[in-house]
Amino acid sequence: MTDQLTLDLPVNFFFEAEEPVPIDEIVSSLLGLQKLASKVPALIGTLCEADGEVDWEGLKVSKIQSGSLLEVLVLTLLFSSVADKEKCIKWLNETTMGKYAKFGLGGLLVLLLASEAVTMYDTFASKVGNQTETPSIQANHNVIINIGSDATGVAPDELKAAVDAALTGDRKKVVRAALDFIRPASGEGRGGLHVGDHASGVQFSHEAATEAPPTPDFRARDTEVAYTDTQLDIRALDRDSADRGWKGTLPRATGEKRLPIEFAEGVDISKAVSEESVRADVIVVMATDFNRGILIPKKITVTKIY
Repeated sequence: MTDQLTLDLPVNFFFEAEEPVPIDEIVSSLLGLQKLASKVPALIGTLCEADGEVDWEGLKVSKIQSGSLLEVLVLTLLFSSVADKEKCIKWLNETTMGKYAKFGLGGLLVLLLASEAVTMYDTFASKVGNQTETPSIQANHNVIINIGSDATGVAPDELKAAVDAALTGDRKKVVRAALDFIRPASGEGRGGLHVGDHASGVQFSHEAATEAPPTPDFRARDTEVAYTDTQLDIRALDRDSADRGWKGTLPRATGEKRLPIEFAEGVDISKAVSEESVRADVIVVMATDFNRGILIPKKITVTKIY
């Protein structure tokens, strides 16, 4: 019965390299690929609109070829019902793969997941580090999303949403896996990571792989966000102190969460003492939550009351 519910997808990747790739890089890349491949069934289930859950039975290596590194693998999907399997096969047969068909949809979906994870981390790192995003990573991801859209017939925004939804669970582990997976495409004497068995051009580029960090840094960092002339609702106060006992909300900036309030030196707090709501310039300290992809407000500092 299990055979009636399983489906094998070919997954091939070609790493351009002038010299042999060290074994430890290959092992780390394959383990990263395995982690990413575990997310493919959920993505396929969404794209083919399966009624039940699509799981996987594993990823197996068929061949590894030296020189420029070629990885030939098989990803086995496990369906909840024969009807879902048939629905998925019908979708696979009807996708508008066009010129990308010979490269394999399985590999393209893995590349989409890897690129989304690396790009997601690049965006996160730029926010918490007050830096610009890495152009090569962001541009390469846009190209991969557009190729994926052409191949599957799904609009780019819908495809990106489906890919993002498939990256559930511990996103930190997925980012580490993606960075390990693309690592053989980085550094001197290397080229891109291509879907298929040759330099197909459907790739995570050498430049993007080289500029991606070897390891992610998820250490908690606070960042400050300034809001000018915004509504500040006073929920608790201490008339005898400007730096303790105060709490409030910023309904138009951070919602209804009560946050501790401090007042910068020299701010006249008399209006805040007497009124339930004031207009103010504030700085909000935010903590980063990578798994949820959001900034969480921690504290308000009032720099001016109007």
